Amino acid sequence: MQTNAFVSEPGAFRIRAADHAAALKSLQRGCPKHMVIADYLQNPEEFASTRYLARAFELLGTQCDVDGGDLVLVPFASSESADLSVYYWDFIETLAHEENPGSLSEGTKLAMIEAGEDVDDEQDARHHASEAADDFISEMGDRKITLAELDAVIASEGSVDFCDYNGDTPLLAASTSYRWAISARADAQMDGDTDTDGDEGDDDDDPEEEAYAAQEWERNVHNLHTVLQRRPDMGARNRDGSDALGLAAESGSVEFVDLLMAHGATVNAGALQGAVRSLSLDMVRKLAQHHAHLAGPDLLVGACSAYSIVPGKLEMVRYLVEELGCDVNARATKVASAFKGPVGRLGTALMAAALTDDLALVQYLLSAGADLHAADAYGNTALHYCSGQTWVNEPGGGTLWFALDDNPKVIDLLRSHGADDGARNVAGRTPADLLASRRPHGPADEAD
Repeated sequence: MQTNAFVSEPGAFRIRAADHAAALKSLQRGCPKHMVIADYLQNPEEFASTRYLARAFELLGTQCDVDGGDLVLVPFASSESADLSVYYWDFIETLAHEENPGSLSEGTKLAMIEAGEDVDDEQDARHHASEAADDFISEMGDRKITLAELDAVIASEGSVDFCDYNGDTPLLAASTSYRWAISARADAQMDGDTDTDGDEGDDDDDPEEEAYAAQEWERNVHNLHTVLQRRPDMGARNRDGSDALGLAAESGSVEFVDLLMAHGATVNAGALQGAVRSLSLDMVRKLAQHHAHLAGPDLLVGACSAYSIVPGKLEMVRYLVEELGCDVNARATKVASAFKGPVGRLGTALMAAALTDDLALVQYLLSAGADLHAADAYGNTALHYCSGQTWVNEPGGGTLWFALDDNPKVIDLLRSHGADDGARNVAGRTPADLLASRRPHGPADEAD
């Protein structure tokens, strides 16, 4: 299976390909007899008969990543009861190799869970945060701050780049709020252009709501400009890896981007990715004008992951392929988030288009030479992605796959070009399996 540079999370464990059979046998022998696991185990009959270790983990509610022939998993990523790893770990412990030796200092997280301690890793995000800093940044979301108040916290913390418990600086907090304010304002303006009958007019506008929205907008503008007066670090990043310019680019506001660049923000790959996610072609052209070299393999997959009915999506993809030179078969280096769910590592633009049931985009990508048979790191093809849910829900819930109106047409189009209904991912699941097992979520599913 094709692979690329793989970087595992701290605390990850690897089960070598040579140990898969032994690990599967151990799980199948021990898990059904365990009182807690037996209550949560999905499809006990399939669990007992599957020949795929990855599928056994799926039926236990845990999806691993794949690196070559090895399975990599983080068994203690959550303390939720739905995460069974704390219980089944005894059955595979001798067959799992720690990816980052020493990352589980002072024993394992398993011992911490058994001792009733919190293992959600929030301590990593709370480094250096004081109560005063956290309170101040929290208040930025509720009211206008003054320069004197900001200076007082700077004096006590020693820098304008102090963080709250979530690791956000004042600049990141202000930029995040401003980004969402731009989105809310655009939505309000769109709603104001059309009344409930689809006619132009504003007879249904609520003066109180308009006044509140105006106050929110003024607060966010004021707070951002206040923070910028103290020359914050424009390269600071939040927990998702985004900096202020990336947040601005994702808002689609050229004015927002120009403001931050005037204060020293520099264009980077994250900003270009944010601009692509905004589907603002003017924004992408502006940022890519002297930075085309920043167009990495994740850019096209990110554009194709947008909601299929969003205006400008196909135009953006055409620009990326035909003008910016993005490879239509480029492999994503990380998991990409689409509105319907994730596109796995090593995923392609065609997989993202298929997941979003974007018929026009699938047609374009195929005409541009997209590889119909490419598989992501988990072995899923584009046909897998439009046939059913290819991922395991997060403990306690998660994104559920659903079919849109064009789903049957996307499936038919891929099949007409030779897509294989029998292609198996590393869990042994084929597109036909996913199609047969998916629950009805709408007219498109009910018709299948």
